[in-house]
Amino acid sequence: MEKIVIGSGEISAVAPPAPDQPPRLEPKLPPPVPLWAKIAVSPLVLLLPVLCIVTLIVRVAMRGLPPRTRFAWLSFLSTLLIISGMLTSAAAVLSVAFVPLPAIVSQSLSELDAKSVFPALPTSIPMSAREISEALKPLVAVITPARRTWFNHNEVPSNGFGAGVLLEATSSGYLLVTARHVIDESAFQRGGARALVAMASGTWAGADVIARHKNLDLCLIWLPRESGSGEFVQPVEPKKQISEGENIFVIGHPQGLRFTLSTGIISRADNDAIQITAPVSPGNSGGPVYDERGNLLGVVTSMVDRNLSPNAENLNFAVRADAVLDPDRWDFSAGGRKHLDDFLSAVTKKAPK
Repeated sequence: MEKIVIGSGEISAVAPPAPDQPPRLEPKLPPPVPLWAKIAVSPLVLLLPVLCIVTLIVRVAMRGLPPRTRFAWLSFLSTLLIISGMLTSAAAVLSVAFVPLPAIVSQSLSELDAKSVFPALPTSIPMSAREISEALKPLVAVITPARRTWFNHNEVPSNGFGAGVLLEATSSGYLLVTARHVIDESAFQRGGARALVAMASGTWAGADVIARHKNLDLCLIWLPRESGSGEFVQPVEPKKQISEGENIFVIGHPQGLRFTLSTGIISRADNDAIQITAPVSPGNSGGPVYDERGNLLGVVTSMVDRNLSPNAENLNFAVRADAVLDPDRWDFSAGGRKHLDDFLSAVTKKAPK
């Protein structure tokens, strides 16, 4: 702060008049900031960077002027800076709100559309773990609920995701199955009709949730197709007897490690569920359980968390895949019944007689 010295002459000049003297009229000083200067500088509120530069220049140029003039100019410029900052912030918000951002979700998966040859399943001889990995990993997808941005309502991936498995590829699209809780992961998203699907490339495509199982943790997803002609039907034999001790293979995305293969056996079989020893973690939900010939035995749904049950050791569960084949146990939407009927017809034709 600069030092201001006031002399005795200045004090006497502003001393109050004597009681017997008439009041003294003070001279009216001109405004420190002329009107023409205010009019000339005010439009700079629309150009915040230019206004900042002008303020710095004026601040340096007026160092030798009287304090009254400097204070008035700095007050005026500070007011303009505040107004300009508010206008710039409002313009930035409006530009985000009304200017569409580039979409990160496509209408279809070119990776699947370009696939003309799918594995012939079930195989005539059992496959090794290496053969399972090479043949069946391309049939597994990453599934996440679709949510929309506040400003432009574009679809974007959610924070949580799981796995899904391709059931059928036709000329019109792809039918996939996943665990229902992968899509309905929270009360806010429950009942949503959209999901996002990605394959190994990581490109997301929007898909419709076309059916939810009435009492099991299953969900069907339909992904439209834009090009290509490759066809595929995943064998799910309704009369297949799942044997305890049978070797199985699980593919999923445990803890974000995408397309991880784990092996184990069926340790217990129930009416609608199977217990497996293949290790699973969050991210495996909705992933397939295959046998050695590529038949789909189940869809991974849950595990016993050791944090809640410290004595639990590798207790993992899947819904039996043949639960997909009963249309009366599904709640359909968006043409889901037709897509499932087409898949059931294809499975029936492909099943050995």
